[in-house]
Amino acid sequence: MPAERSSRAGGRRRSGGRRKKESKRFGPLIGILAGALVVALVALGVVLYVQLGGDEGTGQAAPQTRPVMYRVIDSGGMNEVLATREKDSRPLNEGELFENNNAEISSQSIEFALRDSDLSEDCAAAVWGEPVRSALAEADCTQAGRATYVSDAYFGVTAVFNLADVEGSRAVAAAMAEPETQEGGQAQAGGPDPGFVLAPSGEDPFGRLGQGYSASDAIVSGHYLVLVWVQPTDSESVDERVSLSGPLVALANFRDPLYRRMVQLEDSGTGSEQETEGTTGGTTGEGLQGGGTDGTGTTGTEGTGTGTGGTGTTGTG
Repeated sequence: MPAERSSRAGGRRRSGGRRKKESKRFGPLIGILAGALVVALVALGVVLYVQLGGDEGTGQAAPQTRPVMYRVIDSGGMNEVLATREKDSRPLNEGELFENNNAEISSQSIEFALRDSDLSEDCAAAVWGEPVRSALAEADCTQAGRATYVSDAYFGVTAVFNLADVEGSRAVAAAMAEPETQEGGQAQAGGPDPGFVLAPSGEDPFGRLGQGYSASDAIVSGHYLVLVWVQPTDSESVDERVSLSGPLVALANFRDPLYRRMVQLEDSGTGSEQETEGTTGGTTGEGLQGGGTDGTGTTGTEGTGTGTGGTGTTGTG
């Protein structure tokens, strides 16, 4: 009996020894599996970050640049009907700005398609340059809506700022102009750059914005300031001067939601009695006052400043 117990006890000890050896053999395998799991989780996190970042248009920062040509346009009737945010107190919304007619803008034989959009209460984040940020703050900016558009031959940026009144809109438009220096009796661009609008995305082709020839119109539209900015897709030099009046007029139809607001205020009797600015078949024409010959009727010539054009007629968009 003692011998048998001793044999059984010994057997149990040998069995325990085998378990220890087996656990040692599986130890490295467990470590390898754990490491592979960590690597897989990190890779999944990177993929999700890139995908979500791409959806939001934040995968690449937009360049801090400005157009070669910039002009300020002052619209007529809209400045009176939408003169203050008191008269037009309803905030802008994404559906209003980026859906319906603004998802695809077709005009001047050009078809622009919406790609990226952003509507934020942080107006300072929509621009670069301290002078422009200060002007927005002084004008009591409460919303900044921006979008990028692409077509076969052009790409462009639109922006709208919700300001306290029309005077604030004019002040911000003026703040975006390059300072001028007098040399030989002629005005030339010079001095520190005050800043300009940032595109909501720097993804191609918008990473090249400003590297080629581009032009922008700042349209004072009551207490809203609307900015349109276009560049030819194949332009590679700021010295390649081309006419961009067609794509500027086309992309200015981004203002359609503001025309609808103006008409609603007039119909409700809360706005001034003004003739509705030209609309054709539901597509708003420019109808701005001035001496343009391409349907824009803009004030000013292609250059910095507001200028004083002649008496234009209502555009047809």
